[in-house]
Amino acid sequence: MGHIKVSATRAERTPSEWLPTGARIGELVNTWAGRSDIVAYVGPGAGGPTPACFNPICAEVEINIDAAFGKGITPEMIGDLTNRDNLFEWPRASGAIFHEALHARYSRYSLEAAQKELSNYEFQAFMSLEESRIEKHGVDNFPANRVFLRACALEIVLHDIQEQTEQHLSHGVRSIAGLAALTCARVDAGSLDTEDIEEIKAIVIEHLGQDVYDSIRQIWIKFQSHDNHTDPKYLYELAREWEKILSQLAKETGEQPEVGMPADKGILILIDAVMEDLKEAIKEAASNVAIATGDEVQEQEQKEDWQKVVDLRSKAARQQRDHEQVAHDVFSKSTTEINSTGSGSLLKETRSPTPAERSAAVKIAQLLEKAKYRERDETEIQSILPPGRLRTRAVVQQAAYKAQGSMMNAEPWRRTVRKHTDDPTLKVGVMVDISGSMSAAMEPMAATAWAMSEAARRVQGRCAMVYYGSGVFPTLKPGQHLDQVNVYTAPDSTEKFDKAFKSLDGSLGLLQSTGARLLVVVSDGVYTETELDNAKHWVRECERNGVAVLWLSYENEGYNPHRGYLEKITEGTATVVLNNLKDPAAAALQIGQSAAKALEKIGRKNAA
Repeated sequence: MGHIKVSATRAERTPSEWLPTGARIGELVNTWAGRSDIVAYVGPGAGGPTPACFNPICAEVEINIDAAFGKGITPEMIGDLTNRDNLFEWPRASGAIFHEALHARYSRYSLEAAQKELSNYEFQAFMSLEESRIEKHGVDNFPANRVFLRACALEIVLHDIQEQTEQHLSHGVRSIAGLAALTCARVDAGSLDTEDIEEIKAIVIEHLGQDVYDSIRQIWIKFQSHDNHTDPKYLYELAREWEKILSQLAKETGEQPEVGMPADKGILILIDAVMEDLKEAIKEAASNVAIATGDEVQEQEQKEDWQKVVDLRSKAARQQRDHEQVAHDVFSKSTTEINSTGSGSLLKETRSPTPAERSAAVKIAQLLEKAKYRERDETEIQSILPPGRLRTRAVVQQAAYKAQGSMMNAEPWRRTVRKHTDDPTLKVGVMVDISGSMSAAMEPMAATAWAMSEAARRVQGRCAMVYYGSGVFPTLKPGQHLDQVNVYTAPDSTEKFDKAFKSLDGSLGLLQSTGARLLVVVSDGVYTETELDNAKHWVRECERNGVAVLWLSYENEGYNPHRGYLEKITEGTATVVLNNLKDPAAAALQIGQSAAKALEKIGRKNAA
């Protein structure tokens, strides 16, 4: 087979413009092959005339862009094939790449050793039978990729036929049987449907006979069932059995006469005619399969899209139940039960808010009221006419419909329409750090916490608040009003950020609900490695789910060795960070503007 190399000759270097595509295809092949050593050589004309080939000695996959994707295709048009959605845009090429990955995964023995062990005819049979064996295991282990194999299987066969013709490897009944191994055997492997090869099978049976066909079919079924991918000895026996059957048939038909006797020219002419009939039948079948797989690819893509939605909803539901349980555990306790949470914090002062702090809460509320939060609503529309993203598979499908005289229309253009909806509900979750590093900032933190809760109440929002250190305890339950400024001590040795966030999410539904949602974190961000990772994760989940994040830090001005912690948590996100807060009342305008900015930034991002 031209797409699995026996020699150690390595392909040339990938052209520079195709290097990113080659890297992603290499990553994809390694994933499918369960390996990490395979590299991809990609470009127009790479690997010879076949769409793809595998060189086991060099552990290299070669992808001929012209043959696999089409002439004139650029890297930008192909996109990132590690993104599964893009595989459905190029099903034939995806199938060719997947086929070579299956060789890399399952053809784990030495082809050179096999070539030495077997005669030429036996080795040719061995190679033909290996094609359906790897696809059998591929369909069994990667059923979702079966549609890609079907899309490209007969194209691979056509290239194999061309190569055999050019190398003068076609030889009578052995060639007919070899084509049966490349086509009919793929039905038993599961990569083709019965109707795909009906005409091919009829020609094969007509000229080999039903008994011979049944005998060689049993051989390829046994060949496909072999699952010791590093030991081909049993496969050698099957290849020899295959050749024995066909050698006997060749003698019976006069194609292979006794030594010293001439071959029957009439038989050879007849077999050449049969081969031409088979080639035409395979070309016709390949054309029909291309049309049939257009719908199958679309159905598989839609099925996987639906499964993604189901999985995401199921994951979200499990997460929400988990967070609701954490919220129940945290908010079922009162502020008088702090010690039972594991925290050493104490309520050291309760006082009424000062006039300046009340004024600060009003200013923050006014700015929150003005912050417009945009919730995006998406609808995907497919159409016959532009504008939108061109779906190349649908273009091919439309051409096939036209060639058949069908009145059906494919919809090659896809676009997403987004509209903005305002949801006035505001949910605010406040997390206050009471670890030892925050002890000097507890007074302004307490005032900030009160001002945020009061501002949320003034705009008819729902606010919940927790303090977190070695334990997590509530200072404001959803629906309650914080009348006093409560100042706590900060003696704790660690920060349970993960539990604190889960309790707020479980009580307010920050991640899974709609409307304006704001998480306010009052902390310097100096955490243990585990909680640092948790903080990074939840800040990114907030951004992904449309929750604005305002981080208020009480770091000192100038050099601060701990500033890198906060940067690690928030880098690459829309989080608004406000540093060096000393007097929340004096900084009310700044806090309010930052909160509004956080809401507007996440709103613009969601509506983009």
